[in-house]
Amino acid sequence: MKIRLKRDPVSRLLLGAFMLSAASVYTYQVQAATDQPPIPRGVAMKSWHDNGRDGRYLLQLAQGSALKAGKPVSGTVTGDANCDADAEGLSHCHNTVKLANGSQITVINTHEMHRYRCLGPGDSITLSAIGGPWIMGALPLK
Repeated sequence: MKIRLKRDPVSRLLLGAFMLSAASVYTYQVQAATDQPPIPRGVAMKSWHDNGRDGRYLLQLAQGSALKAGKPVSGTVTGDANCDADAEGLSHCHNTVKLANGSQITVINTHEMHRYRCLGPGDSITLSAIGGPWIMGALPLK
C-alpha cells in the first residue's frame, strides 16, 4: 500500500520560492568571489596571483589622467588603501602615485599580498601605459 501525500499549491509555491532564493544567493556568492578583471592581452602573466613578481605590477588606472603610451614616467607612491583580501585571497589595493610632473594618479593593484608585497608610501616606481586603463609598474631592482 502506497501513501501519497497531497501538497497544496501554496506549499509548492513556497518551496519553489525558497529553492530559487537559495540558488540565486549561492550563484551570487560564487560569481562575486571570482570577479577579477581580465588580464589584458600581451601581458606575460597568467594569473593575478603572480602580479608583483620580480617587482613588476600590472595596475589599473582608477583616477587621474591616462599616461601616454611609449613614454615611461617615474613616480613615488604616496598612499596604500583598501587592501582587504577577497574570497580568492587577492587584494585590490588603491595606491596613489605622485608623478614626476607633479600630477597624481590612483591605481588599483590586484595582487596576492602574502606572496608579493603592496606598493607602499615612499616606493619609487616607473610606470608605462600599455593600453586602455592598464599600466605596467616596475620597482627598482635591488
